[in-house]
Amino acid sequence: MVATTALDPEPQNAQEQVTLLAAPSGEAEPGRLRLILGVGRSGTTWVSRVLSRTGRPMRLLIEPLFHLEPRLPFHVNGDHTAVGYQPFSPDDPLLRAYSSLTQRNLSGPVKGLERDDAGWQLCLVKEVHALMGTEGLLLAWQTPTLFLLRDPVYVVDSLFSAQTPQTIYLDHEVEAVLREEFLNRFLPDRQDKVRQLVFDAETRQPRQRLILSKVLCTQLLQEMFLALSREFPPAKAFRYEQFCDAPHETFQAAAQALGIPWDKAMGAYLCQTMRADASSDDPYSIMRNTAGQKTRSLKFLSPGEIALCRAALEALSA
Repeated sequence: MVATTALDPEPQNAQEQVTLLAAPSGEAEPGRLRLILGVGRSGTTWVSRVLSRTGRPMRLLIEPLFHLEPRLPFHVNGDHTAVGYQPFSPDDPLLRAYSSLTQRNLSGPVKGLERDDAGWQLCLVKEVHALMGTEGLLLAWQTPTLFLLRDPVYVVDSLFSAQTPQTIYLDHEVEAVLREEFLNRFLPDRQDKVRQLVFDAETRQPRQRLILSKVLCTQLLQEMFLALSREFPPAKAFRYEQFCDAPHETFQAAAQALGIPWDKAMGAYLCQTMRADASSDDPYSIMRNTAGQKTRSLKFLSPGEIALCRAALEALSA
């Protein structure tokens, strides 16, 4: 996480950090935060919208970080929310941003606010940005977190199909996952392998280079998710494919992991999302023939590009 000037004196534990971070407003309650995180196009919207149908009073925010004011300061160009992996600081802007989302009285309109019950008990945030800063949140608050994992080939195919190859999403992360701090932390025994795969990708024509770089980046970010889920008990990793294969059981397990009571309304809405309707051609619709999503035909990548990606992922995991 990007380091900034630490508070003085430095907090000695997570509870003290929460108190200090909430102090400016006096109303922030980061202990009520619940997170659904994943690389974009990995199923996070589907999962968050189903879980948010709970009868428990809730605040729901869908990808608020990109639109917050003042803007997160991590980059001037491209995705300004793309934090790199660096030592955790308890005064980090990302922690302050998440803390601000849990204020009882928000200071202004927040884009992405989809539910805001009076007396809400949980603040559920779905995000695909600033993912490399997640360890700082877990260190500070032990936040219950759900990581969504999906086959990187499908993620990148869906990303480029929905947003075109000109998307700025993951541009900064492609570079950040290659830095020594990240590789030492999450892939200490495979650094040479990662660098060789990136070098090989750099020798290819621009379209293949772009595809391979984002497929590898997605896989490396998901390796981080798995490592964090092993180290931090409040964090759980679920595969998108699990939700497709056994939706009712997996959604109930996901709800339990976040402390969200499962009820009939959630089950009924889940059933509704599993049937294609007139909106299904919208790349952002969650109304799908769920049973066919796991092995659907790819929309953007050619057979040759798919083979290149598969070979790179196999080499990374070997």
